[in-house]
Amino acid sequence: MAMSKSAGASKPKAGAAATKKAAPKATTAKKAEPKKSKPATKAAPKADTKAVVKKAAPKKVAAPKLSPTQQELLEMIFKSGQPYLAEKKPDQKVVEALLKHKLVKKTGKKDEKTKSFHVALSQAGQKFLKSSSAPSPKA
Repeated sequence: MAMSKSAGASKPKAGAAATKKAAPKATTAKKAEPKKSKPATKAAPKADTKAVVKKAAPKKVAAPKLSPTQQELLEMIFKSGQPYLAEKKPDQKVVEALLKHKLVKKTGKKDEKTKSFHVALSQAGQKFLKSSSAPSPKA
């Protein structure tokens, strides 16, 4: 036999409702009684727990890995010193990738002709350029 399922609340059977009677609730009497408070106890010294549990040092975020074109555009924005506007679509794609890594930030309104934002170098971009331009030791 197939049974149908309903999404709503289940309906009680007529015979079952007549046989069951609600038991009187005694919870109101229990609620009326005032609760007894425990006497104040001294807390254990917290200095011991601080010595045992040490906070982990914050982990440094790894620098993003950029393609050569992204690196060149970031350096060009840094050298120009003024907000950069991508004229061509490939340049705009590179700028969007740099925005994703938060190496550049949007400045000003969207340009009406090119439909792209002016971008300037962010603090994270400056740090990235300083760390990447540092000469690496050659063996």
